[in-house]
Amino acid sequence: MDFSSIIEKISSEVKFKQEEFDLFAQKVVQIEVKKNHIWEEEGRIGTYLGFVNKGILRQYIVKEDSQEVTEHFYTEGEFIGHYVSYLSKEPATTNIQALEDCELLAITFDDLQVLYLQVPVIERFGRLTAERKLVEYHQRTQSLLISSPEDRYHKLMLQKPNLHNRVKQYYIAQHLGIRPESLSRIRRRYTEQQQKN
Repeated sequence: MDFSSIIEKISSEVKFKQEEFDLFAQKVVQIEVKKNHIWEEEGRIGTYLGFVNKGILRQYIVKEDSQEVTEHFYTEGEFIGHYVSYLSKEPATTNIQALEDCELLAITFDDLQVLYLQVPVIERFGRLTAERKLVEYHQRTQSLLISSPEDRYHKLMLQKPNLHNRVKQYYIAQHLGIRPESLSRIRRRYTEQQQKN
């Protein structure tokens, strides 16, 4: 298993000893998720916290009219999972689908809870990650309420500049809450602006 990216991610936030990381690594499994396959499914209680070692996934909701809404994209170096479902012991309301062949490093939420008690630095990292996710969720909600689609697209391109090369455009349109035709116009203006700069 290649732990280099996850070591880099954890050590950017907290300092840990090798033996502390080894306790964590013993509980980690590598999961391969083929393109278009669902990794975690709505209707089930969350089981795993995953780290995206390779690939890109999307988290999406299926509305009552069977329309999908892409909530989030996860790329290399990000953590992913139905943590709220695990904590609440309620079935997840979203699906997590691989948009490319993906490699995840995963640990069960149950094992993670045990590690929190055994290794305080892992608990600290978990808290910092949860706080960051809370901020991201708040910013996403606020953005949908007050930002223009164009501003949301600009922000998404700053955060994930190669996203439009890796995923279908209608997934990005879903994520932004706009129609694909509107996204085409926004992309054209964005590209023109980038060429001027």
